[in-house]
Order: sequence, then C-alpha cells, then structure tokens
Amino acid sequence: MAHRADPLKFMRGSGLVAAVFALAVLELAWLGWFLVEPLPNAGNVGGTVRRWMFLARALPQVVPGVRFDQSYLGMALDELGHFENLPQRVPIALAAALIAGGALALGQGVLRALRLHRLLRPIERLPLAYGLGTTGLGLITLILGRFGALAPWPIRLGLGALIAVELSLSLRDSRANPGRNAPSGTSRLAPAPSSGLPALIGLSLFAIGPFLVMMALGAMLPTIDFDAIEYHLQGPKEYFQAGQIRFLAHNVYTSMPFSVEMLHLLGMEVLGDWWRGALAGQLLIAAYAPAAAVLIALTAGRLASPRAAVMAAVVYLTTPWIYRLGVLPYVEGPLCYYHAALVWSTARVWSVADPSVRARFWVVLGGLAGGAMACKYPGLISAVLPFGAVALVEALRRRSWPIVAGFVLGWAIVMTPWLAKNLVDTGNPVYPLANRVFGGRYWDQAREAKWNHAHGPKDVQLQALWDSIVDVAGRSDWQSPLYVALAPLTLLRRGSRRSALALWGYVLYLFATWWLLTHRLDRFWLPLLAPLAVLAGLGADWIRSRVWSVLLGLLLFVAIVTNMAYSSTALTGFNEWTGNLLVLRRSIPEMLNPPLTRLDAALPPDARVLLVGQAAVFHFRHPIVYNTVFDNETIETLTRGQTPDEVAATFEKGGITHVYVDWFEIERYRSPGNYGFTPYVTPELFAGLVAAGVLDEPEPMGSRQQLFKVRVRNTGS
Repeated sequence: MAHRADPLKFMRGSGLVAAVFALAVLELAWLGWFLVEPLPNAGNVGGTVRRWMFLARALPQVVPGVRFDQSYLGMALDELGHFENLPQRVPIALAAALIAGGALALGQGVLRALRLHRLLRPIERLPLAYGLGTTGLGLITLILGRFGALAPWPIRLGLGALIAVELSLSLRDSRANPGRNAPSGTSRLAPAPSSGLPALIGLSLFAIGPFLVMMALGAMLPTIDFDAIEYHLQGPKEYFQAGQIRFLAHNVYTSMPFSVEMLHLLGMEVLGDWWRGALAGQLLIAAYAPAAAVLIALTAGRLASPRAAVMAAVVYLTTPWIYRLGVLPYVEGPLCYYHAALVWSTARVWSVADPSVRARFWVVLGGLAGGAMACKYPGLISAVLPFGAVALVEALRRRSWPIVAGFVLGWAIVMTPWLAKNLVDTGNPVYPLANRVFGGRYWDQAREAKWNHAHGPKDVQLQALWDSIVDVAGRSDWQSPLYVALAPLTLLRRGSRRSALALWGYVLYLFATWWLLTHRLDRFWLPLLAPLAVLAGLGADWIRSRVWSVLLGLLLFVAIVTNMAYSSTALTGFNEWTGNLLVLRRSIPEMLNPPLTRLDAALPPDARVLLVGQAAVFHFRHPIVYNTVFDNETIETLTRGQTPDEVAATFEKGGITHVYVDWFEIERYRSPGNYGFTPYVTPELFAGLVAAGVLDEPEPMGSRQQLFKVRVRNTGS
C-alpha cells in the first residue's frame, strides 16, 4: 500500500503551523500529566513517585549536582558492567538457542506443510514461525510428558534433528530456486529512495537496543514474582522432578493451559537442571517481544508506510510493560505476541487471491488463536472469538466455508490436547472453569465460590470505569505515553482510516471484555498493546511536516528516555543484569522469604516437609507437600476426623517428617478482601497434635512461622 497523501495538504504556511501548534499544546499537556501523575504501585519505596523524577535523573547534571554514578544511566551501566559473570549465562543462552532453533524449524515446517513458506519473505516467515513452533513444541512436550517420555538426551537430540531437517530443506529450496523473490506486496518495509528511512531505522535501533539488552539479561535472572514461583515455574519443576506431566491436585493453576510453561520444562530437560532450565525458559519468553514487534511493524507497513512500521515497533519495544513481561515468566508477553500475529495475519490474508492459499492461511490464524488460548483461558475471549467471527464473516462474504473450516482446524489442533488432558484428569475440559456446565471431579461449590469471589467480574460502576480508562491510558506504572499521544492521530490520516477504525474496534473490544468479564487485573488488558502499537505507528506518520517531525522527535525523546530510566530500576523488574548467578541463587530466596529459606537450610537431607499456608516454593530444594490457597488444604485433608494414631500413620505413610506453618501468610489470606483461608487451621489444631504426641513442640522459624517435627513413634510391642 503506497504512502497516503497528507491529510492537511490543503493547508499551507500559517494554517498548517497553527494546526500543528494546537496539536502540540494537546500533546505537551498529555505528556505533562503523564510525567506528574503518581505511580500507583511504587509507593512502597517511600513517598510519592512520579515519572518526571526518572527523566530528571536519567542523565548526569540535568539536575545540578547529580553525578554520573548517581544518574540512572550510570547506575544501569554499573549493573551491566560485571562482565566476569557473563560466562555463567552461556549454558542458559545455548539451551535457549537450541530450543528456539527447534521452534523455528518446527514453525517453518508447519508453513512448509501448508505450502505457504514460499509466499512469505524471511522477515515475515521467521517471527511467524517462532510462534507456531513454540506452540508446537508445547504440544509435543505435553504429549511426551504424559507418557513419561521426557529425558535430557532425547529432547536434545530431537531438537537438533528438527534443526537439521529444516536446514537441509532450506538448502534444497535455495538450490532449486536461486534468486527467487517473494511475490510483490508481501512486505511494505522497502524504503523509498531519499526517504530518510535508513537514518530513522538507525535511530530506532539505537533507541530500542538498550531495552533488548536489558530484557535478555534480565530474563536470565532468578525470578522474584509470586505467581511465577507458585506455579509458572513450580509446575514445570514438579514435572521435571517426576519425569512426567501428571495432574497436580494440590496446584490448581497447573491445570490451566500450560503451553508457555512447557518452554521452562524443555529448558530444564536440555540443561538437566530445574533452576537453570527455568532461566532458559524465561529467555525464550523474552524472545516473543522482538518477534511481536516485527509483526507489528509489518502490519503498520502494510496498512500505511515504512515510516509507520518503524515507529510502531519503537513504541511497542520501549514500553516498560513489554520490558517487564520479558524479564518475568508471565504468559502475557507471549499472549501479546499471538495477538500481534493475528492482527498481521488478518491484514496479510486480505491480499491473498487464491482461494486454496487463503483457506490454508486461515489454518495458521486458527493455530495462532489456539496459541493465545493455550497461554491462558482468556485467550478464548480476546483471540478465538473475535478472529473466529472475522473468519465467519469472510466466509460468508466470499461464500467459502473452507475459511471457517481452516480456522477451526488450526484452533483444534492446538487446543484439543490441552482440553483432553483436563478431561481425562478431572472430567472438565476447562478445569477449574465452567464447573456448572461440565461438572467433573475435585471441584466443589465452596471452591467455586472462593474462585469466583477472587477471579469473577467486578461490579459495574461509572467511577470504576473511568479509573480503568485512566489506568490503561497512562496511569498504570508500566505504560508508555506514546499510545495516547499517537494512536488517535490515525483518525486524521487519509487513506488508512478504514483499517484504523477496524483496529480501534478491536482495541475497544479488548478493553470492554477485560472490564466486563474479568477481575480487572492489569495484566489482563495487555493484549490490546499490540493493535494499539500499530495504531501508534500509523498516527506517528499522519502527516509529513517539519513542524510535526520536531514535535514527534520531542515526544519520542522524552517518552523513551523516561521509559528507559524507569525500566532500568527495580520498580520494573529485578535489575542485577550481570550479577553472580551462584550468589543470586542463594540470596534471592533469602530476600523473598527469610523464614522459608532458613527452613530449607536447616532441614536434614532426607526431610520431607508439609507446608501450611505457603505455596511460593519454586526455590525450595527439599521435597515438599503443599497446596495453593484455592486447593483443599492438605493438613485438613490429612487430619480432619482422624485419631492421633491415624494422623501419625498418615504422616509416616506420606514420608512427612516436618510440618511448617506460616501464620503470616494465613492471616494475609484471611484479611478483608483477600482470598480467604479455611477456618480449620488454628493454633489449637497444632497444640492438640503436640499434646497427642504426633508432633514435637514447635521451633520458631520467624516471627510468625513455626516448624513442628513429626514425632517418631515406637510401633513395636
């Protein structure tokens, strides 16, 4: 699609300057609000934190007296400067590279099987293949794991075989088709002569480079996030230690679609180590960010211009949220990728004339929608339903039912194994959701009510709606001001308004479904950043004018420097990027939970401890028995209605040597507005077990943590 004409071409001289001046007033007012608005989640560092503080101290001497080592640039370079520790990352990076290579090979194989690979240029094929391939590796890992067929050397050899096969096929293709070019129209990133695009690309790479470096190094650091050490990493760790993927009745989260977590499991198998393997998985998750950015750029380039493509990628990759999703093992980073891929694929399939090719391309869209749902269940709402609706409309318009069939086939290939796993394990394919529809085992009304109270939709109130709009627009700690600054300008851009309106409709759909159907956790609205970044790219290129270029340059400079300074701090993610991993493996657990770390160090090698009230256990090295707050409390299951002798026999049968009670966590769960905790667990319960001779007197492990040793009974006569 050729570059569109300037929307204000009828204006010249003072008229154009006045229009851009009015826009400048609005843009600077927005930027000023963004810089002075307090960050809602940063108050725990003491005092009110505002973004202008990061801008002011980003460089030395901007604020008089701020030395280089006191600036955020200086502090970031210091954290990046421990080169002696980089060799510790080499095995992790190599393991991630092997898995990524296998994913690319598998994804290329999927495109080859669908006879689409020759229709796409490498810049289109590679990021698309990464998403398709990681989805495929997740399915293969699930199937092998269910049969207990996971082991380091078969996984390593299998990944190597995938790479070797794809390299041989690519070499064969290049020999058979020397100098072959992709069909015209597959990419819009080729710059026009004398367009100034090479300089813009160079400046953009300079801007996004630090974010990518920090992201890659941050991904190879041990995580400090509660959800990650409770289930994102803990689930794969248990599968790795068991040598099998099986139902974990004590951790309900592991029954969710676990496609992304399979990357951690693959990393553990490749390295033969659950701790370093998790870091390899985190690096693979970080790779979704640049892959998404390329697809976002391709979409903006197709709908508008190469300049819009570059700007869209810059806006996306310099967003602190995207950096944060790259350094933490959340699934929202991959989820954003799948939404970016779906948007690009939809724009791409519109130009396909051959009905057979078009139907096969819709298989890819179905697979991408399935990949989104395989990240987490909300992908059904944000990806499967809207793009399924687009497939249906397109099928009706073209009177071609293979379009819908292709989409459904792609989705079913990806999601059927995950749904079948739950159906076999629990009788409910989407366990623990839709219990009233599917029924099933293990879930009861009490747990359903507790889950819905925590995760169900919130009340509809106008003030809450306004607060959410403001949060998404810019108040959220890790948001970028560039989306609101640039995306609305798409409505002024002639020639691409129809596409922009479609994207705006999708953004509004994502926001509305997030606000109406979820518990409004901020991470759940993040998929809208992908289409919004495309809109920001289009908006940045709404007019070609020196006055606008100056204003755009100012907006970009202030936003990117602020975002970079903020992302470099611990407020966005753990930032000891080149720290000693051997030291961090010991110090991170101590920082997160000193009593639990003290317990892990004090237990004898053959101990097996029952944890009560504590489930953030990934860093724990001893064998454990635990449960999450939404599962049946294990101590209650083992002791309710049992005599002391029966309880002692149960502990002995389960190999439980110690019981650890975290009263601090229990009281936190019982606090108003929290998840709640079974009233069965009381100090009197444990006092009774001590009095009955089942447990020894407690040993304090912290101010509100106790350790009970299971008393060994003399069973001889």
